Amino acid sequence: MHHAENHHFTISKTARFATIGPPIDQAEHVMIALHGYGQLPEFFLRKFRMLAEAGWCVVAPEGMHRFYLDGTSGRVGASWMTKEDRETDIADYVHYLNALSAHLNLRDRSPVLLGFSQGVATASRWVESGKQSFERLILWAGVFPPDFEWTTGRAHLSHLPVDLALGDDDPFFKDELLTDTATILNDKRVAYNLHRFQGGHVIDPDLLLQIVNAP
Repeated sequence: MHHAENHHFTISKTARFATIGPPIDQAEHVMIALHGYGQLPEFFLRKFRMLAEAGWCVVAPEGMHRFYLDGTSGRVGASWMTKEDRETDIADYVHYLNALSAHLNLRDRSPVLLGFSQGVATASRWVESGKQSFERLILWAGVFPPDFEWTTGRAHLSHLPVDLALGDDDPFFKDELLTDTATILNDKRVAYNLHRFQGGHVIDPDLLLQIVNAP
């Protein structure tokens, strides 16, 4: 009896990203913000207006998988990956984000990297790959990947200021999210700052400004 076999081959694909704030080549500060599951960059960036007004250029790449949020029409969102063929998707989005940093001439700069919700794991994987340097890593309301590759990723992560942020009324993540991530980081002796704010599963603009202005 014959069973189907999976095969892979590489294609080129057009990726989309959105920006807010001054042009990237004129901005003193740059942040790359990775959206959550089912979001689109252009709307995600509304929470970064205060940062843009403070002179930051914020770049929001779009996850490579678009889908209808409800049925077969209406609002569209994007995702970074699913459990299906996950290793290939991880390799693809890391390659994509490295290509984006080259496209934006960020190889010689150290932007702040923020991951929100599903984007937390995406941001962590990008840091793990070690191809792009960052000034700070902000993990906002998401799960740090438990299978982070510490043998290659430790050096890249341990030299970074790391911030964890979570709303006190987040319907998706309660305190165990912070406990789980904190346990992993404590175990690996990675220093981090913990931030709580009043709110749900969202970016809090005031806290974000406070974090990026911290030494």
